[in-house]
Amino acid sequence: MQDRLLNFLSDPNDGGSLELHAFSSHLGQTRDGVLVNPSSGRWYVVQDGIPTLFADGLRPDDSEFVARYENKLREIGCEFKPAPPKDGDFARIESERRARDEQAQDYDAMWSLKALSLFENPVYKKAMSVDLDSPLLEAGCGTGRLTAIFAEIAPEVVAVDMSRESIVRNRARHFARTHHPVHYIHADLTHMPLQSKKFGRCAHAGVYEHIPSRELRLQFLEHAQRVLTDDGTLMLSAYRYGGLTKIWEKQGEHEGGIPFFRFTEDELKAEVEEYFRIEDFRENLAIYMSMVVAKPL
Repeated sequence: MQDRLLNFLSDPNDGGSLELHAFSSHLGQTRDGVLVNPSSGRWYVVQDGIPTLFADGLRPDDSEFVARYENKLREIGCEFKPAPPKDGDFARIESERRARDEQAQDYDAMWSLKALSLFENPVYKKAMSVDLDSPLLEAGCGTGRLTAIFAEIAPEVVAVDMSRESIVRNRARHFARTHHPVHYIHADLTHMPLQSKKFGRCAHAGVYEHIPSRELRLQFLEHAQRVLTDDGTLMLSAYRYGGLTKIWEKQGEHEGGIPFFRFTEDELKAEVEEYFRIEDFRENLAIYMSMVVAKPL
């Protein structure tokens, strides 16, 4: 983890500032350590250079890290509490997180995504080719299908995903190959651990439909509005329900318990317009998606 990433981070629980305590470093970057909120005492793991910042109800099991660094954690006053049981929407998010970790390798090998990328990627790149001097947030980076493209058009990219295994594969895929720096964060998009007004652009491609409830989708949009500058740009794409896609279920779960929801044009616009002013709407992107480009209200 580069120290530079601290300029973007905040506590996912209360938005407080964070201090970095490095336990091991490599080439001037933190390999293992913790991020501590001095006001609340909450702390978050940095492991193998990847910070993990989840709200309390979603916090993963840190017991192995604690066993390795117990003395160092005690020295700086970090108290350890077991990860809480997950329930409700948090249980569904946890189920998806596990499925994404398990399926990361298979996801990279999906021929259908590779084919669809030929149509989608140029559209996404064009939509995000504005305010080229501003940092870009990739909200839901996955295994890196789009990360290198965004790193071509931004001075730095902050890439966030709920799946640690996907982030590890993304980083390995793009290490030393991207045009500009990419910082990775292991976190949930409905509790984004990011400071306000830090990004000129937010890309959210093919992720929104998997957020498990309308309430949490709106919570993501509220965070996206908060972290964007006043004239920032959101690009969001999601499963569409119209035309040929009506042969599929409107909502349900993919393999492994990954939730999905297909949106009509009116449904998607109505949610986005809670926090954004839509400037462009593409109803049919590669048949199965719709895309929104919008500005914060």
